[in-house]
Amino acid sequence: MRAIFIADAHLRHPHDQNYRKLLDFLDQQQGNLDALFLLGDIFEFWIGYHHVVFSEHLPLLSRLQQLSEKGCRLFYVEGNHDFNLGSFFSEKLTCQVIPDQQVIDWDGQKIFICHGDLANPRDKSYILMRKFWRSRFVKFLTRVVPPDSAWRLGNFLCDLSRKKQHQRRNPEELVLPYAKQALAQGADKFVCGHFHFPLQTKIDGGQMTVLGDWIQQFSYLELINGEARLKSYKTVSASAQSSAT
Repeated sequence: MRAIFIADAHLRHPHDQNYRKLLDFLDQQQGNLDALFLLGDIFEFWIGYHHVVFSEHLPLLSRLQQLSEKGCRLFYVEGNHDFNLGSFFSEKLTCQVIPDQQVIDWDGQKIFICHGDLANPRDKSYILMRKFWRSRFVKFLTRVVPPDSAWRLGNFLCDLSRKKQHQRRNPEELVLPYAKQALAQGADKFVCGHFHFPLQTKIDGGQMTVLGDWIQQFSYLELINGEARLKSYKTVSASAQSSAT
């Protein structure tokens, strides 16, 4: 059994390098992948409408549909840039949408998956903001606010947030207690994103993996027959196959 885990692509426009690389990577997985785990912030901004999807993301949605039609199971953990995913993912893509975190039984193992933004319970202001964006009020707004207006506002807010971002830091000290708690509850592996800092270590008889981003690092986790390896996708040439190192 083969599964791939990806997080933090922050996709915006199909002509962007990271967007094109993700499409190329997914094209290579067609027919050779049993499960794809998307662990949040795949989009720079996404909020689900019942009957509308954002046109900028049709290329990716098409790739996901192709994977699903070829038997690949899709899992999507909502992040802090993509939430209230809407019926398109669950109904059209037969994707299992996970709002917060969950233990998934996969290939004889229990894998705790989350985005990672809840690793710091002391960040009360963020937790409050997170609850607001997932509230019934915001879901109601998708019924009255035109998608184009939501797209412009969402990307504007993301631009403001990006200006306040700090330099990448090793998240081990913050994530370790979170991962240990998950493993203590019976999980064999812990996988998250959010921190844009690739990290993999063995703890308490299990394994903790923090995915890097798909912006500059093109980080992903490959799980084959129970063995998990953190990798980085690199294009060899325009005409050749791409490889991971």
